[in-house]
Amino acid sequence: MKKIFIVLTCLFCAVAFSETTKSISGRVTLAKGLALDKVKQGTLFIFAKKAGTATTAGTPPLAVLRLPQPQFPVEFSLSEQNAMMPGTPFEGPFVITARFSPSGDALDKSGPQGMTNEKKKIKLGDKNIVVELNLK
Repeated sequence: MKKIFIVLTCLFCAVAFSETTKSISGRVTLAKGLALDKVKQGTLFIFAKKAGTATTAGTPPLAVLRLPQPQFPVEFSLSEQNAMMPGTPFEGPFVITARFSPSGDALDKSGPQGMTNEKKKIKLGDKNIVVELNLK
């Protein structure tokens, strides 16, 4: 009986852990010919927003990753661990946006940015997502 309890507890923990660690991952690249002069002081921000809200002003991202002084290409992974507001469900479909801020300020939109196609909705577990940074 004790062994059954231990096995069931382990199975429950494994399922619970796998549910809480679901993520999306990929890389951020630079468009051909694009060079960033201020990488030493700049910051790359990667945002996951709910599909359909990616271009809606005032809609907060579900998750954010802040990477100072990035070396491109940059590999990333986003999960509920990166939640903008703790406790917010990290559920797709998603659109991923990446923005390089020369000043390091999240509101600075002067650097190159890119976004996944809103028609190609990203779901939990997706890997090999590519976001290419371009000048506007």
